Amino acid sequence: MKEIKTYLVITPFFPSSSNHKGIYIYDQLNQIRRKKNIKIKIVKLVSIFSREKNYNFKNFDVYIFKLIDIPFFIFPGIFKTVNDYRFNHFLNKNNIINIDIIHAHVAYPSAYIANSIKDCEGVKKIIQHHGLDVIQLNNCRFKFFRTLQRRYLKYKSILELNKFDYNIGVSKLVLNQLYKFPKYQPKSEYVFYNGVDTKKFYKIKVEKNKKYTIGCVANFWKLKDHILLIKAVELLHKKNNNLCLRLVGTGPTLSECYNYVVKNNLTNIISFESEMPHEHLNLFYNEIDLFVLPSYYEALGCVYMEAWATNTPFIAIKGQGISELLQSKDKIYSLANAKEVSSLVECILKNMNSKRHFVFDKNYKIDNLVDKFINDVIIND
Repeated sequence: MKEIKTYLVITPFFPSSSNHKGIYIYDQLNQIRRKKNIKIKIVKLVSIFSREKNYNFKNFDVYIFKLIDIPFFIFPGIFKTVNDYRFNHFLNKNNIINIDIIHAHVAYPSAYIANSIKDCEGVKKIIQHHGLDVIQLNNCRFKFFRTLQRRYLKYKSILELNKFDYNIGVSKLVLNQLYKFPKYQPKSEYVFYNGVDTKKFYKIKVEKNKKYTIGCVANFWKLKDHILLIKAVELLHKKNNNLCLRLVGTGPTLSECYNYVVKNNLTNIISFESEMPHEHLNLFYNEIDLFVLPSYYEALGCVYMEAWATNTPFIAIKGQGISELLQSKDKIYSLANAKEVSSLVECILKNMNSKRHFVFDKNYKIDNLVDKFINDVIIND
């Protein structure tokens, strides 16, 4: 492997001491930097209105670049010429030069910015997609602009993505979304599953709750469908099942879920817990008997992988990215129908009544996946 002078990462999210968003990118890069001859530089893209400054997170220097944009994702990239000039000046100012690999995350703004870098002939360019809304058609907050904006993004973003050497998805399902756009013509594609760091997530002996305990870790968003899980637990409780539910997270639908629990006298079996530091989640997964997240719009879902690494069974929704990793014998226990309470109840009961061993597949350890990525994408010419 030739010496790589600079591996430039361009991303709108990366964790800090106060925010764990993008922790899977940290885990990925932490494994990559353990390989010799790879020097990583991280540029985090934020709004011009952000107060964020350069920072260090676990020995990664994170450089903050502030984009000029209209707020609320209205016509993103409209100031591209100005931002392109500013970004190239920013790289020179911070001595980010002699770039060999550019690894950008999500179409806008990262793909646009990555393609603006000058003097990059022969540099391998990678764009990684993390969600099912691959070109962010749902991000505009105002319906008045949405039709025009979507037309603009379908043209402009696909044009930018076609310039990359690799379009990478965190599941096959993610890459399939790109083929909904006729002008998408990738040079190469690669599936790079979000592996799990088994030094962080692993089986430990803990004292279990006497009640069968279901756990969920996720932001309270509509598409995560917490209310479906709450209603499933309510039905099971009415049938005299001895169980409880622990919900961890915050977000817009939290108040709706909390009010439902209070209104229906479920506070004795359903509890709400604040977001916890990522390093504390291993204990949580080991304390519960079953992890359930009935999200119906999920590219992969790191939380499923984390629970699995502790050998804790999980339930997801059919047709989502995580289903690609399950063996046929496990799907009957681990996949429910979207938005269907009876299906979720049935799946939970199957797990409650089963003594199966749900052992983690070591192929999805992050170091194994990163080794394969380095060989297949970074080294491969």
